Amino acid sequence: MENYFTVGETAKIVKTTSETLRHYDRIGLVKPSRKEEWTGYRYYSKQDIVRLNTIRALRSMELSLGEIREVLEYDDLQKIVGFLERAERKADEKIAELQYCKAKIQLARKDYEKKRQGRQPVDGPFLQEFPERVILLSHTLEAPTLENLWDYLRHFYDQIDPAEREWYDFEDVAGIYTR
Repeated sequence: MENYFTVGETAKIVKTTSETLRHYDRIGLVKPSRKEEWTGYRYYSKQDIVRLNTIRALRSMELSLGEIREVLEYDDLQKIVGFLERAERKADEKIAELQYCKAKIQLARKDYEKKRQGRQPVDGPFLQEFPERVILLSHTLEAPTLENLWDYLRHFYDQIDPAEREWYDFEDVAGIYTR
């Protein structure tokens, strides 16, 4: 039994749940290498763990269990290599997307940290000076909405030199006044 692992041990090793392993057994994706006749206990081998880690990696590529079963049943090495090349390209795309999202999150975090550092907690009334601002007034606007404001700002930013846009930055707290 030295080369075999219980369901609980195997679940910890492959970072999944015991129920997931039982589900894979039920659907025939990964059958335990040994099963005690009297107790019904399942035991997984090191090869089973390799297969389970492969399934985990393929699941992270958002493949269905049916697709994974199909891939694992390939007998043709060329098909396997082709599939793995496609999976690698898909992983690279996912990594690039996540890196892009991470960069956006970091920029937003830095912006909010900068804003937070500029504000000191105050227990009572206080006086705060704001930089000069540009206010948009319209006597023809019938239904003021934030969408109208954003449309105007997009149009405005498109017309100014990108180097000067910072001069017109505004807080993300915009207001609409109807009177």
